[in-house]
Amino acid sequence: MGFINVADRTINAKLVYYGVGMGGKTTSLQRVHGILCPRNEVHLVSINTEEESTLLFDFLPVNLGSVAGFKIRIQGFTVPGQPKYRQMRKYVLAGADAVVFVVDSQASRLQENLESLQSMRDNLRAESGREIPVVVQYNKRDLKDVLSERELDGYFRFADAVEAFPSVATEGSGVFETFVHAAGLLVANKVRQLGLSRGDINAEQVASGVCEKLWEICDQVRRDHCEVPLDRLPQTQLRIADSAVSIAAVALAPLPKEGEVLTDAELEIDLDRELDLPDPVALPVKAVQALPVEEYLLDRTVQSNLELAQRYGELDEHKNLLERKVGELVTAAQNTVHDLNRPVTAVRLMLSSLDKGYLGALSENVRQAVQNGLQAMQQMDRLIHDLMDSSRLDHDGVELRFQPVDLTLLMAQVMSSMRYEIESRDTQIRIEPLPVVQADEWALTKVFANLLGNTLQYSVKGRLLCVQVWAEDLGDEWQICIRDNGIGIPAKDRARLFRRFERGSNTGGISGNGLGLHIVKEIAQGHGGRVRFDSVEGTGTTFVLHLPKVPKQAPHSMLSDTAERADL
Repeated sequence: MGFINVADRTINAKLVYYGVGMGGKTTSLQRVHGILCPRNEVHLVSINTEEESTLLFDFLPVNLGSVAGFKIRIQGFTVPGQPKYRQMRKYVLAGADAVVFVVDSQASRLQENLESLQSMRDNLRAESGREIPVVVQYNKRDLKDVLSERELDGYFRFADAVEAFPSVATEGSGVFETFVHAAGLLVANKVRQLGLSRGDINAEQVASGVCEKLWEICDQVRRDHCEVPLDRLPQTQLRIADSAVSIAAVALAPLPKEGEVLTDAELEIDLDRELDLPDPVALPVKAVQALPVEEYLLDRTVQSNLELAQRYGELDEHKNLLERKVGELVTAAQNTVHDLNRPVTAVRLMLSSLDKGYLGALSENVRQAVQNGLQAMQQMDRLIHDLMDSSRLDHDGVELRFQPVDLTLLMAQVMSSMRYEIESRDTQIRIEPLPVVQADEWALTKVFANLLGNTLQYSVKGRLLCVQVWAEDLGDEWQICIRDNGIGIPAKDRARLFRRFERGSNTGGISGNGLGLHIVKEIAQGHGGRVRFDSVEGTGTTFVLHLPKVPKQAPHSMLSDTAERADL
Protein backbone atom coordinates (compact mmCIF):
# COMPACT_ATOMS: atom_id res chain seq x y z
CA MET A 1 0.00 0.00 0.00
CA GLY A 2 1.29 3.45 -0.83
CA PHE A 3 2.18 5.74 2.06
CA ILE A 4 1.97 9.44 2.89
CA ASN A 5 4.87 11.16 4.59
CA VAL A 6 2.98 13.78 6.58
CA ALA A 7 6.08 15.76 7.51
CA ASP A 8 7.34 15.84 3.93
CA ARG A 9 3.78 15.99 2.50
CA THR A 10 4.63 13.21 0.06
CA ILE A 11 1.93 10.90 -1.30
CA ASN A 12 3.11 7.55 -2.67
CA ALA A 13 0.26 5.52 -4.15
CA LYS A 14 -0.09 2.24 -6.02
CA LEU A 15 -2.35 1.91 -9.09
CA VAL A 16 -2.89 -1.61 -10.44
CA TYR A 17 -4.24 -2.56 -13.87
CA TYR A 18 -6.17 -5.83 -13.52
CA GLY A 19 -7.93 -7.97 -16.14
CA VAL A 20 -7.74 -10.91 -18.52
CA GLY A 21 -4.61 -11.92 -20.38
CA MET A 22 -4.01 -10.09 -23.69
CA GLY A 23 -6.77 -7.67 -22.72
CA GLY A 24 -4.70 -4.51 -23.08
CA LYS A 25 -3.30 -3.83 -19.60
CA THR A 26 0.34 -3.60 -20.64
CA THR A 27 -0.52 -1.69 -23.81
CA SER A 28 -2.48 0.81 -21.71
CA LEU A 29 0.43 1.36 -19.34
CA GLN A 30 2.78 1.68 -22.32
CA ARG A 31 0.56 4.42 -23.73
CA VAL A 32 0.61 6.24 -20.39
CA HIS A 33 4.38 5.86 -20.31
CA GLY A 34 4.66 7.28 -23.82
CA ILE A 35 2.81 10.41 -22.72
CA LEU A 36 4.43 10.96 -19.33
CA CYS A 37 7.94 9.98 -20.48
CA PRO A 38 8.14 10.79 -24.23
CA ARG A 39 11.94 10.65 -24.22
CA ASN A 40 11.99 7.47 -22.11
CA GLU A 41 13.65 9.38 -19.26
CA VAL A 42 11.96 6.95 -16.85
CA HIS A 43 11.81 3.37 -18.09
CA LEU A 44 8.76 1.12 -18.10
CA VAL A 45 9.91 -2.15 -16.56
CA SER A 46 8.29 -5.21 -18.18
CA ILE A 47 8.91 -8.94 -17.90
CA ASN A 48 7.26 -10.79 -20.76
CA THR A 49 6.75 -14.36 -21.98
CA GLU A 50 7.42 -15.64 -25.49
CA GLU A 51 3.86 -14.62 -26.42
CA GLU A 52 4.60 -11.01 -25.40
CA SER A 53 2.15 -11.19 -22.51
CA THR A 54 3.03 -10.10 -18.99
CA LEU A 55 4.79 -12.80 -16.97
CA LEU A 56 5.35 -11.09 -13.62
CA PHE A 57 4.25 -7.46 -13.85
CA ASP A 58 4.88 -4.14 -15.56
CA PHE A 59 6.02 -1.23 -13.43
CA LEU A 60 6.01 2.50 -14.13
CA PRO A 61 6.95 5.15 -11.54
CA VAL A 62 5.18 8.46 -12.18
CA ASN A 63 6.51 11.56 -10.39
CA LEU A 64 4.15 14.53 -10.76
CA GLY A 65 6.16 16.90 -8.60
CA SER A 66 4.29 19.26 -6.28
CA VAL A 67 0.49 19.51 -6.54
CA ALA A 68 -1.53 21.58 -4.07
CA GLY A 69 1.29 21.42 -1.54
CA PHE A 70 1.81 17.67 -1.86
CA LYS A 71 4.55 15.76 -3.68
CA ILE A 72 2.66 13.18 -5.73
CA ARG A 73 4.21 9.88 -6.83
CA ILE A 74 2.13 7.12 -8.41
CA GLN A 75 3.45 3.64 -9.07
CA GLY A 76 1.63 1.93 -11.94
CA PHE A 77 1.50 -1.88 -12.05
CA THR A 78 -0.14 -4.48 -14.25
CA VAL A 79 -0.88 -8.06 -13.23
CA PRO A 80 -0.48 -11.17 -15.41
CA GLY A 81 -3.90 -12.11 -16.77
CA GLN A 82 -3.40 -15.82 -17.46
CA PRO A 83 -5.21 -18.05 -14.92
CA LYS A 84 -2.03 -20.02 -14.12
CA TYR A 85 -0.51 -16.86 -12.58
CA ARG A 86 -3.19 -16.47 -9.90
CA GLN A 87 -0.66 -16.33 -7.06
CA MET A 88 1.32 -13.59 -8.77
CA ARG A 89 -1.83 -11.52 -9.29
CA LYS A 90 -2.47 -11.74 -5.57
CA TYR A 91 1.00 -10.48 -4.72
CA VAL A 92 0.95 -7.61 -7.19
CA LEU A 93 -2.54 -6.50 -6.15
CA ALA A 94 -1.66 -6.48 -2.45
CA GLY A 95 -1.55 -2.96 -1.06
CA ALA A 96 -3.17 -1.38 -4.12
CA ASP A 97 -4.63 2.10 -3.58
CA ALA A 98 -6.71 1.99 -6.76
CA VAL A 99 -7.56 -0.51 -9.51
CA VAL A 100 -8.24 -0.07 -13.20
CA PHE A 101 -10.14 -3.18 -14.27
CA VAL A 102 -9.48 -3.66 -18.00
CA VAL A 103 -12.27 -5.51 -19.82
CA ASP A 104 -11.79 -7.16 -23.21
CA SER A 105 -14.98 -6.00 -24.92
CA GLN A 106 -15.23 -9.02 -27.23
CA ALA A 107 -18.36 -11.07 -26.60
CA SER A 108 -16.33 -14.26 -26.95
CA ARG A 109 -14.27 -13.31 -23.87
CA LEU A 110 -17.14 -12.38 -21.56
CA GLN A 111 -16.77 -15.43 -19.38
CA GLU A 112 -13.01 -14.86 -19.01
CA ASN A 113 -13.69 -11.27 -17.98
CA LEU A 114 -16.20 -12.39 -15.36
CA GLU A 115 -13.75 -14.94 -14.00
CA SER A 116 -11.08 -12.24 -13.83
CA LEU A 117 -13.49 -9.99 -11.93
CA GLN A 118 -14.18 -12.80 -9.49
CA SER A 119 -10.42 -13.33 -9.13
CA MET A 120 -9.94 -9.65 -8.31
CA ARG A 121 -12.69 -9.80 -5.69
CA ASP A 122 -11.16 -12.90 -4.11
CA ASN A 123 -7.73 -11.30 -3.95
CA LEU A 124 -9.13 -8.11 -2.43
CA ARG A 125 -10.74 -9.93 0.51
CA ALA A 126 -7.41 -9.73 2.34
CA GLU A 127 -7.63 -5.94 2.07
CA SER A 128 -10.83 -5.66 4.14
CA GLY A 129 -11.28 -2.47 6.13
CA ARG A 130 -9.92 -0.17 3.41
CA GLU A 131 -11.71 1.70 0.68
CA ILE A 132 -10.35 1.68 -2.82
CA PRO A 133 -11.34 3.49 -6.03
CA VAL A 134 -12.15 1.17 -8.93
CA VAL A 135 -12.30 2.36 -12.54
CA VAL A 136 -13.38 0.14 -15.42
CA GLN A 137 -11.84 0.38 -18.90
CA TYR A 138 -13.76 -1.23 -21.79
CA ASN A 139 -10.93 -1.98 -24.19
CA LYS A 140 -10.82 -3.09 -27.85
CA ARG A 141 -13.85 -1.01 -28.83
CA ASP A 142 -12.57 -0.98 -32.43
CA LEU A 143 -13.31 -4.67 -32.97
CA LYS A 144 -16.54 -6.01 -34.51
CA ASP A 145 -17.48 -8.74 -32.02
CA VAL A 146 -17.94 -6.48 -29.00
CA LEU A 147 -20.70 -6.06 -26.44
CA SER A 148 -22.32 -2.66 -26.15
CA GLU A 149 -21.27 -0.38 -23.30
CA ARG A 150 -24.72 -0.77 -21.74
CA GLU A 151 -24.37 -4.55 -21.78
CA LEU A 152 -20.91 -4.31 -20.25
CA ASP A 153 -22.21 -1.91 -17.59
CA GLY A 154 -24.63 -4.61 -16.47
CA TYR A 155 -21.78 -7.00 -15.88
CA PHE A 156 -18.96 -4.81 -14.58
CA ARG A 157 -20.33 -1.57 -13.08
CA PHE A 158 -21.16 -3.21 -9.77
CA ALA A 159 -21.70 0.15 -7.98
CA ASP A 160 -22.81 3.65 -8.94
CA ALA A 161 -19.42 5.06 -7.94
CA VAL A 162 -17.65 2.91 -10.54
CA GLU A 163 -16.96 4.86 -13.74
CA ALA A 164 -16.34 3.12 -17.07
CA PHE A 165 -14.29 4.40 -20.03
CA PRO A 166 -14.29 2.97 -23.58
CA SER A 167 -10.82 2.59 -25.05
CA VAL A 168 -8.69 1.32 -27.91
CA ALA A 169 -5.33 0.83 -26.19
CA THR A 170 -3.44 0.08 -29.42
CA GLU A 171 -4.40 3.55 -30.70
CA GLY A 172 -4.18 5.33 -27.34
CA SER A 173 -7.87 6.29 -27.37
CA GLY A 174 -9.47 6.47 -23.92
CA VAL A 175 -6.39 5.15 -22.12
CA PHE A 176 -5.08 8.39 -20.70
CA GLU A 177 -8.60 9.49 -19.74
CA THR A 178 -8.91 6.34 -17.65
CA PHE A 179 -5.52 6.87 -16.02
CA VAL A 180 -6.21 10.52 -15.19
CA HIS A 181 -9.58 9.69 -13.64
CA ALA A 182 -8.11 6.82 -11.60
CA ALA A 183 -5.17 8.97 -10.44
CA GLY A 184 -7.49 11.76 -9.30
CA LEU A 185 -9.74 9.38 -7.37
CA LEU A 186 -6.73 7.61 -5.87
CA VAL A 187 -5.08 10.77 -4.53
CA ALA A 188 -8.35 12.28 -3.29
CA ASN A 189 -9.22 9.08 -1.47
CA LYS A 190 -5.86 8.96 0.33
CA VAL A 191 -6.09 12.62 1.34
CA ARG A 192 -9.57 12.01 2.80
CA GLN A 193 -8.67 8.73 4.49
CA LEU A 194 -5.74 10.21 6.41
CA GLY A 195 -7.50 13.44 7.27
CA LEU A 196 -4.98 15.65 5.49
CA SER A 197 -7.61 18.16 4.35
CA ARG A 198 -6.99 21.30 6.34
CA GLY A 199 -7.16 25.02 5.73
CA ASP A 200 -7.44 25.79 2.05
CA ILE A 201 -6.32 22.28 1.06
CA ASN A 202 -9.00 19.64 0.54
CA ALA A 203 -9.28 16.32 -1.25
CA GLU A 204 -11.16 17.78 -4.20
CA GLN A 205 -8.51 20.46 -4.70
CA VAL A 206 -5.62 17.99 -4.63
CA ALA A 207 -7.43 15.60 -7.00
CA SER A 208 -8.27 18.40 -9.39
CA GLY A 209 -4.65 19.57 -9.32
CA VAL A 210 -3.42 16.07 -10.14
CA CYS A 211 -5.80 15.77 -13.10
CA GLU A 212 -4.89 19.21 -14.39
CA LYS A 213 -1.16 18.47 -14.07
CA LEU A 214 -1.54 15.23 -16.03
CA TRP A 215 -3.50 16.96 -18.80
CA GLU A 216 -0.89 19.73 -18.97
CA ILE A 217 1.79 17.08 -19.51
CA CYS A 218 -0.39 15.44 -22.16
CA ASP A 219 -0.96 18.73 -23.99
CA GLN A 220 2.77 19.51 -23.93
CA VAL A 221 3.57 16.09 -25.42
CA ARG A 222 0.98 16.62 -28.13
CA ARG A 223 2.63 19.93 -29.04
CA ASP A 224 6.16 18.52 -29.03
CA HIS A 225 5.43 15.05 -30.41
CA CYS A 226 2.56 15.25 -32.84
CA GLU A 227 2.87 11.57 -33.65
CA VAL A 228 1.44 10.58 -30.25
CA PRO A 229 -2.09 9.36 -31.17
CA LEU A 230 -4.24 10.66 -28.35
CA ASP A 231 -7.65 12.28 -28.56
CA ARG A 232 -8.39 14.26 -25.45
CA LEU A 233 -11.98 13.57 -24.50
CA PRO A 234 -14.04 15.72 -22.13
CA GLN A 235 -12.78 15.09 -18.61
CA THR A 236 -15.06 13.19 -16.30
CA GLN A 237 -15.91 15.16 -13.19
CA LEU A 238 -14.64 13.48 -10.05
CA ARG A 239 -17.26 12.57 -7.47
CA ILE A 240 -15.02 12.79 -4.44
CA ALA A 241 -17.68 12.01 -1.86
CA ASP A 242 -18.46 8.54 -3.19
CA SER A 243 -15.48 7.86 -5.43
CA ALA A 244 -14.09 5.02 -3.36
CA VAL A 245 -15.81 1.68 -3.10
CA SER A 246 -15.30 -0.47 -0.04
CA ILE A 247 -13.07 -3.43 -0.85
CA ALA A 248 -15.52 -5.58 1.05
CA ALA A 249 -18.28 -4.30 -1.23
CA VAL A 250 -16.21 -5.13 -4.29
CA ALA A 251 -15.56 -8.60 -2.96
CA LEU A 252 -19.21 -9.35 -2.15
CA ALA A 253 -21.01 -7.56 -4.98
CA PRO A 254 -23.26 -9.96 -6.94
CA LEU A 255 -21.43 -11.41 -9.93
CA PRO A 256 -23.72 -12.06 -12.91
CA LYS A 257 -23.43 -15.16 -15.00
CA GLU A 258 -22.85 -15.05 -18.74
CA GLY A 259 -26.04 -14.01 -20.46
CA GLU A 260 -27.45 -12.39 -17.33
CA VAL A 261 -27.54 -8.60 -16.90
CA LEU A 262 -28.03 -7.14 -13.45
CA THR A 263 -30.88 -4.69 -12.89
CA ASP A 264 -30.31 -1.28 -11.37
CA ALA A 265 -31.72 -2.54 -8.08
CA GLU A 266 -29.34 -5.49 -8.05
CA LEU A 267 -26.41 -3.16 -8.70
CA GLU A 268 -27.10 -1.20 -5.51
CA ILE A 269 -24.74 -2.09 -2.66
CA ASP A 270 -25.32 -1.13 0.94
CA LEU A 271 -21.87 0.01 2.00
CA ASP A 272 -22.96 0.59 5.59
CA ARG A 273 -24.16 -2.93 6.40
CA GLU A 274 -22.09 -5.17 8.60
CA LEU A 275 -20.02 -7.68 6.63
CA ASP A 276 -18.73 -10.88 8.11
CA LEU A 277 -15.32 -11.16 6.49
CA PRO A 278 -12.32 -13.16 7.64
CA ASP A 279 -9.40 -11.14 8.94
CA PRO A 280 -6.40 -11.09 6.62
CA VAL A 281 -3.98 -13.81 7.67
CA ALA A 282 -0.33 -13.86 6.70
CA LEU A 283 0.75 -17.06 5.02
CA PRO A 284 2.93 -19.05 7.46
CA VAL A 285 6.43 -19.89 6.36
CA LYS A 286 5.76 -23.60 6.66
CA ALA A 287 2.72 -23.29 4.46
CA VAL A 288 4.75 -21.53 1.81
CA GLN A 289 7.37 -24.19 1.90
CA ALA A 290 4.70 -26.82 1.52
CA LEU A 291 3.82 -25.49 -1.93
CA PRO A 292 5.15 -27.29 -4.99
CA VAL A 293 8.73 -26.31 -5.73
CA GLU A 294 7.87 -24.51 -8.99
CA GLU A 295 5.10 -22.48 -7.38
CA TYR A 296 7.21 -21.69 -4.32
CA LEU A 297 10.08 -20.41 -6.47
CA LEU A 298 7.63 -18.41 -8.55
CA ASP A 299 6.17 -16.85 -5.41
CA ARG A 300 9.58 -15.88 -4.11
CA THR A 301 10.52 -14.47 -7.52
CA VAL A 302 7.44 -12.25 -7.59
CA GLN A 303 8.04 -11.00 -4.05
CA SER A 304 11.67 -10.22 -4.85
CA ASN A 305 10.74 -8.39 -8.03
CA LEU A 306 8.05 -6.37 -6.26
CA GLU A 307 10.63 -5.27 -3.71
CA LEU A 308 12.97 -4.45 -6.59
CA ALA A 309 10.23 -2.36 -8.24
CA GLN A 310 9.73 -0.42 -5.02
CA ARG A 311 13.46 0.26 -4.81
CA TYR A 312 13.40 1.29 -8.47
CA GLY A 313 10.75 3.90 -7.69
CA GLU A 314 12.78 5.19 -4.74
CA LEU A 315 15.89 5.28 -6.93
CA ASP A 316 14.00 7.30 -9.54
CA GLU A 317 13.01 9.82 -6.87
CA HIS A 318 16.61 10.09 -5.64
CA LYS A 319 17.79 10.46 -9.25
CA ASN A 320 15.42 13.36 -9.82
CA LEU A 321 16.57 14.98 -6.58
CA LEU A 322 20.25 14.55 -7.46
CA GLU A 323 19.71 15.89 -10.97
CA ARG A 324 18.02 18.97 -9.51
CA LYS A 325 20.84 19.49 -7.01
CA VAL A 326 23.51 18.92 -9.65
CA GLY A 327 21.75 21.43 -11.87
CA GLU A 328 21.80 23.99 -9.08
CA LEU A 329 25.50 23.35 -8.39
CA VAL A 330 26.38 23.51 -12.09
CA THR A 331 24.52 26.82 -12.46
CA ALA A 332 26.28 28.25 -9.40
CA ALA A 333 29.67 27.03 -10.67
CA GLN A 334 29.08 28.45 -14.15
CA ASN A 335 28.07 31.82 -12.71
CA THR A 336 31.12 31.85 -10.44
CA VAL A 337 33.51 30.92 -13.23
CA HIS A 338 31.93 33.49 -15.51
CA ASP A 339 32.38 36.19 -12.85
CA LEU A 340 36.01 35.15 -12.35
CA ASN A 341 36.71 35.60 -16.03
CA ARG A 342 36.21 39.37 -15.87
CA PRO A 343 38.92 40.29 -13.29
CA VAL A 344 41.33 37.75 -14.81
CA THR A 345 40.93 39.38 -18.22
CA ALA A 346 41.45 42.82 -16.72
CA VAL A 347 44.66 41.80 -14.93
CA ARG A 348 45.98 40.05 -18.05
CA LEU A 349 45.39 43.17 -20.20
CA MET A 350 47.09 45.37 -17.61
CA LEU A 351 50.15 43.11 -17.43
CA SER A 352 50.28 42.88 -21.22
CA SER A 353 50.24 46.70 -21.47
CA LEU A 354 53.10 46.90 -18.99
CA ASP A 355 55.08 44.24 -20.86
CA LYS A 356 54.70 46.08 -24.17
CA GLY A 357 55.86 49.39 -22.63
CA TYR A 358 52.59 51.24 -23.12
CA LEU A 359 52.86 52.59 -19.56
CA GLY A 360 56.54 53.45 -19.66
CA ALA A 361 59.88 51.69 -19.75
CA LEU A 362 60.49 48.81 -17.32
CA SER A 363 63.65 47.60 -15.72
CA GLU A 364 64.68 44.05 -16.58
CA ASN A 365 63.67 42.75 -13.15
CA VAL A 366 60.23 44.35 -13.39
CA ARG A 367 59.77 43.05 -16.94
CA GLN A 368 60.61 39.52 -15.79
CA ALA A 369 58.09 39.82 -12.95
CA VAL A 370 55.42 41.08 -15.36
CA GLN A 371 56.07 38.19 -17.75
CA ASN A 372 55.84 35.71 -14.87
CA GLY A 373 52.51 37.28 -13.94
CA LEU A 374 51.33 36.98 -17.55
CA GLN A 375 52.25 33.30 -17.54
CA ALA A 376 50.31 32.78 -14.31
CA MET A 377 47.31 34.61 -15.73
CA GLN A 378 47.52 32.43 -18.83
CA GLN A 379 47.24 29.35 -16.62
CA MET A 380 44.37 30.90 -14.67
CA ASP A 381 42.58 31.74 -17.92
CA ARG A 382 43.02 28.17 -19.11
CA LEU A 383 41.64 26.80 -15.85
CA ILE A 384 38.56 29.04 -16.05
CA HIS A 385 37.83 28.03 -19.62
CA ASP A 386 38.40 24.34 -18.83
CA LEU A 387 35.86 24.53 -16.00
CA MET A 388 33.33 26.23 -18.26
CA ASP A 389 33.89 23.79 -21.13
CA SER A 390 33.76 20.75 -18.86
CA SER A 391 30.48 21.95 -17.39
CA ARG A 392 28.99 22.50 -20.84
CA LEU A 393 30.12 19.13 -22.16
CA ASP A 394 29.08 17.11 -19.11
CA HIS A 395 25.78 18.70 -18.13
CA ASP A 396 24.41 20.89 -20.89
CA GLY A 397 25.68 19.16 -23.98
CA VAL A 398 27.26 21.03 -26.90
CA GLU A 399 25.88 21.06 -30.43
CA LEU A 400 28.86 20.56 -32.74
CA ARG A 401 28.87 22.23 -36.15
CA PHE A 402 30.85 20.22 -38.67
CA GLN A 403 32.63 22.09 -41.44
CA PRO A 404 36.00 21.88 -43.25
CA VAL A 405 38.82 22.71 -40.80
CA ASP A 406 42.47 23.07 -41.88
CA LEU A 407 44.34 21.46 -38.98
CA THR A 408 47.66 23.06 -40.00
CA LEU A 409 46.23 26.58 -39.65
CA LEU A 410 44.36 25.59 -36.49
CA MET A 411 47.55 24.27 -34.87
CA ALA A 412 49.35 27.51 -35.81
CA GLN A 413 46.63 29.54 -34.09
CA VAL A 414 46.86 27.35 -30.98
CA MET A 415 50.65 27.79 -30.82
CA SER A 416 50.27 31.55 -31.25
CA SER A 417 47.88 31.73 -28.30
CA MET A 418 50.38 29.76 -26.17
CA ARG A 419 53.51 31.63 -27.22
CA TYR A 420 54.38 32.77 -23.68
CA GLU A 421 54.40 29.19 -22.40
CA ILE A 422 56.36 27.96 -25.43
CA GLU A 423 58.97 30.71 -25.22
CA SER A 424 59.49 30.14 -21.51
CA ARG A 425 60.80 26.61 -22.17
CA ASP A 426 63.59 25.19 -24.25
CA THR A 427 61.24 23.73 -26.86
CA GLN A 428 61.48 22.25 -30.34
CA ILE A 429 58.12 21.70 -32.06
CA ARG A 430 57.84 19.99 -35.46
CA ILE A 431 54.48 20.02 -37.21
CA GLU A 432 54.16 18.04 -40.43
CA PRO A 433 51.46 19.00 -42.98
CA LEU A 434 48.05 18.21 -41.51
CA PRO A 435 44.84 17.49 -43.44
CA VAL A 436 41.62 19.40 -43.82
CA VAL A 437 38.99 17.52 -41.84
CA GLN A 438 35.23 17.75 -41.27
CA ALA A 439 34.91 18.83 -37.65
CA ASP A 440 33.83 21.55 -35.24
CA GLU A 441 36.57 24.21 -35.26
CA TRP A 442 35.91 25.44 -31.70
CA ALA A 443 35.99 21.89 -30.35
CA LEU A 444 39.24 20.90 -32.11
CA THR A 445 40.86 24.12 -30.92
CA LYS A 446 40.11 22.96 -27.35
CA VAL A 447 41.51 19.49 -28.13
CA PHE A 448 44.85 20.70 -29.50
CA ALA A 449 45.19 23.44 -26.89
CA ASN A 450 44.84 20.86 -24.14
CA LEU A 451 47.12 18.26 -25.75
CA LEU A 452 49.84 20.79 -26.61
CA GLY A 453 49.41 22.41 -23.19
CA ASN A 454 50.03 19.04 -21.54
CA THR A 455 53.28 18.52 -23.47
CA LEU A 456 54.53 21.88 -22.17
CA GLN A 457 53.23 21.41 -18.64
CA TYR A 458 54.59 17.90 -18.10
CA SER A 459 58.01 18.33 -19.71
CA VAL A 460 61.18 17.22 -17.95
CA LYS A 461 63.08 20.06 -16.31
CA GLY A 462 66.53 20.54 -17.88
CA ARG A 463 65.68 18.44 -20.98
CA LEU A 464 64.99 19.90 -24.43
CA LEU A 465 61.26 19.43 -25.01
CA CYS A 466 60.68 17.82 -28.40
CA VAL A 467 57.13 17.74 -29.76
CA GLN A 468 56.12 16.17 -33.05
CA VAL A 469 52.66 16.40 -34.68
CA TRP A 470 51.64 14.39 -37.76
CA ALA A 471 48.61 12.74 -39.38
CA GLU A 472 47.89 9.40 -41.02
CA ASP A 473 45.08 8.49 -43.44
CA LEU A 474 43.39 5.26 -42.29
CA GLY A 475 40.69 5.21 -44.97
CA ASP A 476 37.48 6.01 -43.09
CA GLU A 477 39.21 8.17 -40.50
CA TRP A 478 42.15 10.44 -39.81
CA GLN A 479 44.67 9.58 -37.12
CA ILE A 480 46.29 12.69 -35.59
CA CYS A 481 49.33 12.02 -33.41
CA ILE A 482 51.10 14.28 -30.90
CA ARG A 483 54.34 12.87 -29.44
CA ASP A 484 56.50 14.37 -26.69
CA ASN A 485 59.48 13.34 -24.57
CA GLY A 486 58.01 14.45 -21.25
CA ILE A 487 57.61 12.71 -17.91
CA GLY A 488 55.28 10.01 -19.27
CA ILE A 489 52.35 8.35 -17.52
CA PRO A 490 52.73 5.61 -14.88
CA ALA A 491 51.09 2.32 -15.91
CA LYS A 492 48.87 2.25 -12.79
CA ASP A 493 47.28 5.62 -13.70
CA ARG A 494 46.45 5.02 -17.36
CA ALA A 495 42.99 3.46 -16.94
CA ARG A 496 41.59 6.52 -15.15
CA LEU A 497 43.43 9.36 -16.89
CA PHE A 498 40.49 10.51 -19.04
CA ARG A 499 38.20 10.97 -16.04
CA ARG A 500 37.45 14.39 -14.60
CA PHE A 501 40.03 15.78 -12.11
CA GLU A 502 42.34 12.79 -12.56
CA ARG A 503 46.11 13.22 -12.99
CA GLY A 504 49.15 10.98 -13.02
CA SER A 505 50.72 10.10 -9.69
CA ASN A 506 54.05 11.56 -10.92
CA THR A 507 52.69 15.11 -11.36
CA GLY A 508 53.27 16.28 -7.79
CA GLY A 509 54.42 19.90 -7.70
CA ILE A 510 53.17 20.57 -11.23
CA SER A 511 50.10 22.79 -11.52
CA GLY A 512 47.05 21.36 -13.29
CA ASN A 513 43.34 20.69 -12.82
CA GLY A 514 42.84 17.24 -14.36
CA LEU A 515 40.15 18.45 -16.77
CA GLY A 516 42.07 18.73 -20.04
CA LEU A 517 42.10 15.08 -21.11
CA HIS A 518 38.48 14.62 -20.02
CA ILE A 519 37.50 17.48 -22.36
CA VAL A 520 39.57 15.92 -25.16
CA LYS A 521 37.80 12.58 -24.70
CA GLU A 522 34.31 14.13 -24.65
CA ILE A 523 34.98 16.14 -27.82
CA ALA A 524 36.49 13.16 -29.65
CA GLN A 525 33.48 11.00 -28.75
CA GLY A 526 31.17 13.86 -29.71
CA HIS A 527 32.59 13.64 -33.25
CA GLY A 528 32.03 9.89 -33.30
CA GLY A 529 35.75 9.30 -32.77
CA ARG A 530 38.03 8.43 -29.89
CA VAL A 531 41.36 9.26 -28.27
CA ARG A 532 44.04 6.95 -26.91
CA PHE A 533 47.68 7.14 -25.87
CA ASP A 534 50.89 5.16 -25.59
CA SER A 535 53.34 6.13 -22.89
CA VAL A 536 56.56 5.11 -21.18
CA GLU A 537 57.14 6.70 -17.80
CA GLY A 538 60.17 8.98 -17.90
CA THR A 539 60.46 8.75 -21.70
CA GLY A 540 57.37 10.39 -23.19
CA THR A 541 53.79 10.03 -24.41
CA THR A 542 52.04 9.83 -27.76
CA PHE A 543 48.38 10.87 -27.91
CA VAL A 544 46.42 9.59 -30.89
CA LEU A 545 43.18 11.28 -31.95
CA HIS A 546 40.90 9.28 -34.28
CA LEU A 547 38.50 11.48 -36.28
CA PRO A 548 36.02 9.94 -38.73
CA LYS A 549 36.02 11.54 -42.17
CA VAL A 550 32.23 11.68 -41.98
CA PRO A 551 31.60 12.74 -38.37
CA LYS A 552 28.29 12.12 -36.65
CA GLN A 553 27.60 13.78 -33.33
CA ALA A 554 27.10 11.25 -30.56
CA PRO A 555 24.09 11.77 -28.24
CA HIS A 556 24.84 13.67 -25.06
CA SER A 557 24.74 11.67 -21.82
CA MET A 558 25.35 12.94 -18.28
CA LEU A 559 25.97 9.34 -17.19
CA SER A 560 28.98 8.52 -19.35
CA ASP A 561 31.52 9.51 -16.72
CA THR A 562 29.59 7.67 -14.01
CA ALA A 563 29.46 4.54 -16.16
CA GLU A 564 33.21 4.76 -16.71
CA ARG A 565 33.88 5.05 -13.00
CA ALA A 566 31.72 1.99 -12.39
CA ASP A 567 33.52 0.12 -15.21
CA LEU A 568 30.22 -0.32 -17.07
